[in-house]
Order: sequence, then structure tokens, then C-alpha cells
Amino acid sequence: MNSRPLMTLRLTTAPTQKLGWGPHGMRVTFPITDGEFEGPRLRGRVLSGGDDWTVLRADGVLEADLRITLRTDDDALVHMTFQGLRHDSPEAKAALGRGELPAPGSYYFRTFPRFETAAPRYAFLNRLLAVGTGEIRPSGPVHIIEEIL
Repeated sequence: MNSRPLMTLRLTTAPTQKLGWGPHGMRVTFPITDGEFEGPRLRGRVLSGGDDWTVLRADGVLEADLRITLRTDDDALVHMTFQGLRHDSPEAKAALGRGELPAPGSYYFRTFPRFETAAPRYAFLNRLLAVGTGEIRPSGPVHIIEEIL
């Protein structure tokens, strides 16, 4: 399988909203307040108002469900969603518990982004599949997104 870079997405979040344990796990919402994205064919800002709705399952896996709006540098709007999974090694959990960043490779963070836009210049987004690798950084989550060819 081949891929090519689509974008790097950097997100800024507000304090989390912890809803508590429900029948499916611990629900936590990460409000998206800002961000930016850049790739070979598009770049711009993340608009405020999106969220990453997560559920921490009993087996320790975090399920992500992100929904945001992107505004390209030429003012096109793109709806972006992704679903994903993150699970941490004991070392990553310990680092996060201490308020530290986990070491790269000590956690698994993968996403399946989808896009929708009415802008003709970016219509290619409506017809592609992508995968992402998430990273935990001090400034907020960063997602390296690749288009599957």
C-alpha cells in the first residue's frame, strides 16, 4: 500500500470536560479552540467550535471521535472528522500521570480521517481515504495525515 503526505494538523484544546463513567467507559470531551494545518496541497486554520469526543474503555483503549471545521488559506471550508484509537504503555501512562510527555513509541495513536467540502479546488478531499498518526506534544495533539493512494 502506498501513501503520500496530506497534512500535518496541530490542535489547541480547552480544558477537558469529564463526563464520568458510563456503560461504554469514561467519557471525556476535548473542546477544540484553534489549530493549524499544512500540507503540499492545502493549508490554513482550524476554526473554534469543534470537539474530540473520547471514551476510555475498560481495557484501557481510548476511542477518539473528532469533528472540526478547517478554513483554508484561500477561505474554503472543509468539514473534517476522524475516528481513532490510542493506547498507552505503562511507561506512557506513568509519564502522563506525572504531567510529563510520554516518550515517542510508548503509545499507539492512529486515526482514520474523512473530509467533506463544497469547494471545487479541494474536491479531491471528498474522494480519498487517509490515515493518521497522532503525537502528544506540550502545545497539544499533532496528527500526521497521509493520503492512501
